[in-house]
Amino acid sequence: MSFATDAEGALMSALSSPPDAVLSDLWTPGLSGLQLCQLLRGDPATAHVPVMLCTNTADRRSRFWAKRSGANAFLERDDPESIVRELQTLVVTVALARRSDSSMEFDPSLRRSTIPGRLSTLLDRALFEAVVVGELRALAFDAADVDDLFASLARLMTEIASYTWLALSVPRPRGVRVYVHQHPRHAGRAIPGAVPSVVSPSDGPVELHVRSGTAVSSEPPDGPVSAFPITLRGRLLGRVALCASRSSLSRDEPVVMSLAARELALPLHAVGLLEDTRRLASTDALTGLANRRAAVARLAALTERSGTSPPLSIALVDVDLFKRVNDTCGHAAGDRALCHVADVLRAVARGNDLMARWGGEEFLLVLDGLAGTAAQVVAERVRASIARTPCVLDDGRSLPMTVSVGVAAFQGGSVDAFLDTADRALYRAKQAGRNRVELADADGPVTPPAGT
Repeated sequence: MSFATDAEGALMSALSSPPDAVLSDLWTPGLSGLQLCQLLRGDPATAHVPVMLCTNTADRRSRFWAKRSGANAFLERDDPESIVRELQTLVVTVALARRSDSSMEFDPSLRRSTIPGRLSTLLDRALFEAVVVGELRALAFDAADVDDLFASLARLMTEIASYTWLALSVPRPRGVRVYVHQHPRHAGRAIPGAVPSVVSPSDGPVELHVRSGTAVSSEPPDGPVSAFPITLRGRLLGRVALCASRSSLSRDEPVVMSLAARELALPLHAVGLLEDTRRLASTDALTGLANRRAAVARLAALTERSGTSPPLSIALVDVDLFKRVNDTCGHAAGDRALCHVADVLRAVARGNDLMARWGGEEFLLVLDGLAGTAAQVVAERVRASIARTPCVLDDGRSLPMTVSVGVAAFQGGSVDAFLDTADRALYRAKQAGRNRVELADADGPVTPPAGT
C-alpha cells in the first residue's frame, strides 16, 4: 500500500506502477479526485483500476460527478456502514480487474504529457465525442425512413473517418436489409466482408442496397473492421460496421463506431416506427399485401406520367365461387384461402409488380412496364399456378381453387375508367365459365353471372 499527499502525486505513482485500487478524497488541492479519476480512466494502463472517492458531504452534485467520472464507489465518512459495504464491493471489483486483460499498451503521447496536457487531451476527446453523439442523435430528425437515415450516417462518417466501406443491417419481416456505402474503387463489384460483418446466418434473405462515395485520388487498402450490434432495451435493431483504410489507422474509428452503435438505436427505432405506421396504413392486415388505398395511390402516380410510355397494365383477380368456401368450410377456411392466393401472387408475380387486396375476394396486380398482351401472359401464369396449387386448410383438408382474371392496358383517362375497363374484362371471364383470363376491349358493361 502506498500513500500520496496530493492527487498529482497519486497519479504519477499510479501511472508508474498501476495499483490494485485507488482511494482518494473527492476534493483535493490542485487536482481534484474527480480529475484524478478521469485521468486514470483515460490512460490504458490504469483504465481498469477501481477508484473510490471519499467526501464529508453527500450532496447530489458530488455523487453525480463522481459517477460520471468513472468512480466505482462514493464513500461518506459520516456513514460507517456505507463504507464497509463499499469496501466489500471493492474487494470483488479488484478481483475481477485482476482477471481482466490489463496489458494494454501505454499511450506515448500521454506518457510524455504534463498533467495540464493530459487534462487538455481528455477534454478534447470528450468534446469530440460529445459533438459526434449530438450529430448522431440529430439524424432521426431529418430521416423519413431507414434509407434517409443511412444516407445521413454515411455523410457524417465520411467527415469523421476514412474508410473503404460502411455497412448497416436492419431486420425486415422477411429477411434483412443491408445498406453499404463504399469507396469508389469498389463500384460495380461485391465488397468482401461488408455483408458478413452485419448479417448472421439466421437472418434469412438479404436485400442489398449499395451506394458509392465521391471519387477521390487515393485508393486506400482495406484495414481493420469494427462491427457492433445496435440494441435498445435488449432488442436487436440492427448492426453497423466500418472497414477503416490502413492509411488512417487510429483509435478514432473504433470509438466512433462504438458511439454510432449506441446512439443509432433511438434514430433507428424512430424511423422504424414511422415505416411501420406507413406500412400498416397501406397494408391489408389479413394477407400482408398492399391495401386498396395504397393501390389507388400507386395507380394515380403511374397514370399521371405523360403519355402511355412506358406501358402500364392491371389485372383484377377474383376467387371463383368464394362464397361457397365460407358457407361450407367456415370463415377461417375462407381467410386461409385468401392468404393462399396472396402467397401464390408473391411467388409468381414479378418483383416490381404491386400486389394488393382490392376487397373481399378480389386482388389487383399493377403491372408497370407491360402492355396488355404481355400482362395477359403474367395473369395467365397466376391463374394456372392457383389452379394447380390447392389450398391446404388448418385441419389438413385440401381445397381446390381457381380464379378469374380481367386484364386492361392503360390508354389514358382516369384511374376509375382504367379500373372499370379491367372490371368488365373480369366479368367477361366469369361469364365465359370462370378459371380463365380475359383481356379488355371496348365492350360495354357485362352482367356478372350468379354466384361469382
